[in-house]
Amino acid sequence: MVFLGGTAFLIFSLIVLIKLEHKSRDVVMQTLLTALLSFGVMFLSAYFFNALFHSLKAGRLVVGGITWEGGVIGGFAAFLLLAHFLVKRERGRELELFSLVMPGVVLAHALGRVGCFLGGCCFGRITEGPLGVVFPAGTAAADQYPNTLTGEGSFPVLPTQLFEAIFELALFTVMLCTYRKLKHKNLAVYLIFYSVFRFVLEFWRGDNRGSTGIFLSPSQLMSLVLLAAGILVLLFQRRQMHHRRNAENHANGSDFPDPQK
Repeated sequence: MVFLGGTAFLIFSLIVLIKLEHKSRDVVMQTLLTALLSFGVMFLSAYFFNALFHSLKAGRLVVGGITWEGGVIGGFAAFLLLAHFLVKRERGRELELFSLVMPGVVLAHALGRVGCFLGGCCFGRITEGPLGVVFPAGTAAADQYPNTLTGEGSFPVLPTQLFEAIFELALFTVMLCTYRKLKHKNLAVYLIFYSVFRFVLEFWRGDNRGSTGIFLSPSQLMSLVLLAAGILVLLFQRRQMHHRRNAENHANGSDFPDPQK
């Protein structure tokens, strides 16, 4: 599913950059190279934050596994930084460039969460409701919540992986429907809406994600960081747009007083 997600991101990005935005061949290739390098940084960042929070909980060094939001913190920052140096024709518009391919990231994440469901990780709490899912023996859900009544698989747990996949697909659809109007703000939209959704979803997650040492879970703490980042990106883009309009008005002479008045 991760492979399918990466393929979906690649196809979507090519369609947007070439067919919709008519970017040059150099810009397209440089953007994809930036995305590839950023993906590597994202994996390392996800690995680091996962190890950090699990080590804090265990009181010793614990490595292994990744966390999506930890990857977002490092990977997204890497894309903006690398784009500044690698995609020279888009210098000064890195946020807008990232926003163009952001729906592809959302689609890839949705497919990745389906992979989490198939693998039995990132599951929710035990439930007696109709949405409960029993994961087979050998999965993380069965290891953490073994069904002691039947001796097979896990107790029914909430499929929070699918909750998140559905949210991502809904957000992807909204981004497509509002593409012409909000295409340059998709990064801010994602950071704000996903962080709020993930913060709430954490109340239903049941897997072990480590500890922050405070009352917030690791994902809730990182959600607050992403929310702040999204708001800052939005404010920065508004300020950038204001400066551009002033520059255009100055170039056109519209900011000078009319001598007839």
